[in-house]
Amino acid sequence: MNNKLLVLAASAFVLTALVPVSRVFGACELSQQLPETKSVAVAGTAVPVSQILAKLKGKTQVPIFIPSRLPISQKLYYQTQAKADSYTISMDYTADCRGAGACTFGEVRAKKGGEFSTKLEGVTKTLKNVKLAGGVTGVFHNGCGAYCTASIEWKKQGFMYTVSIKNGRESDLNFIASSAILAGKR
Repeated sequence: MNNKLLVLAASAFVLTALVPVSRVFGACELSQQLPETKSVAVAGTAVPVSQILAKLKGKTQVPIFIPSRLPISQKLYYQTQAKADSYTISMDYTADCRGAGACTFGEVRAKKGGEFSTKLEGVTKTLKNVKLAGGVTGVFHNGCGAYCTASIEWKKQGFMYTVSIKNGRESDLNFIASSAILAGKR
């Protein structure tokens, strides 16, 4: 029994010495390459924009902004909802998640009108203005309830756009929002 524990401990030590802990637990750095579009996003791959657009076009009157890339190393599944005045793109770790807390990565939302987030007592950890691509000013909000959700919001021509990530970092959200802005209206 002690020999098995010793081998297990030695294996864990070697693994952590060879592979950064962030990689072992699924964290990743943002890729700077723009690869081919796939049906799922993996670190270094693009968001399946054409598939998402096919589900949104003609169902919403809101200009569609979708990021080209995401800072994620795990497979993601995309669910869309569209109304005349809004749309939501859920990005989930499982095919049947539907935005539930435990299995969601985050979402991209847009709606006609809307106001920026404000400080919520007991929930808001961070609320500040941020600069996005193209000189666009956004609002970064990080709030915690059952889990922490970080978001960046920005407005364009009377529409509110929001990108949110469960346990997200400001730099990752800025990257995603700026990717959507730079890609332009789809």
